[in-house]
Amino acid sequence: MNNLRILHDNAGDRAVLAATSQAGALGPANLQRDERSAVWRTQGRSVLLDVNWAAPELLACLALVRTNLRSCARVRVRGWSVPGDASPAIDTGWVQPCREAPLDTYPFGVLPLGWNAHRWGGVNTWARGGGADAAVWFDPVHVRRLVVEIWAEQSIEPYIEISRLVIGNYWSPEYNAEYGAQLQIQDSSESYRTAAGEQKTAVGTISSQLSVSLAYITPTDRARLMRIVRECGAVRPLLFSLFPENPDPLIEQDHTLYGRATNLDAISASSFDIYSAPLQIEGI
Repeated sequence: MNNLRILHDNAGDRAVLAATSQAGALGPANLQRDERSAVWRTQGRSVLLDVNWAAPELLACLALVRTNLRSCARVRVRGWSVPGDASPAIDTGWVQPCREAPLDTYPFGVLPLGWNAHRWGGVNTWARGGGADAAVWFDPVHVRRLVVEIWAEQSIEPYIEISRLVIGNYWSPEYNAEYGAQLQIQDSSESYRTAAGEQKTAVGTISSQLSVSLAYITPTDRARLMRIVRECGAVRPLLFSLFPENPDPLIEQDHTLYGRATNLDAISASSFDIYSAPLQIEGI
């Protein structure tokens, strides 16, 4: 099992984005905004996203946050160290970023076929926990251009919707988080009673919060974690994956959050050359 991964420096926000398709004003520039309602919508179920930088960027992950992609969707990522090179420095081939629940883990009929932990649907479902996160992991590589091909011909909607683009290199500690990680679903809905005694509910929004404890941090990892805390604080979002590339895609989907750190607790020197720290990430 891979250790947790944190991507805190989103190179996608420094890139120039272009796409082969967009619906009206819902262009790829919305991928660089954190609002759930800001989306890139295509005019079909197949599209190409061109990502360019002025200087080389070290990348090891591409994540499409809050999408209407089903388990049938495919994504291919190619990257060039120098734009115009004949062959790419990285080519993931066609991968399935929103894999469905495996039948060998869950008996047939227990879960819907093609289910991938998040409700499918467009932007109207995201306030209540809809949308799937699509992550593609690969070996670190320096590139100046990425071409992302997205294919979703079997999607229910006649378009593709994506809320956020996250690209960059990640930090993974030498020692993983302790057992006992807590995933909390937060629902802001409120119940009340009318004058007639009927119970009503004011429907709110749903978000996730993940709490982990890093009990064994090496000096090198302590320095990296301190840099992440200083640069992000409680303001700058990061991508957190507790079970990256897990054989069970439902575990990976549920424990992958794009959010902010809600705690800035102390990093303790628990013993000689060993440090510890709690982490709490709330999805945005």
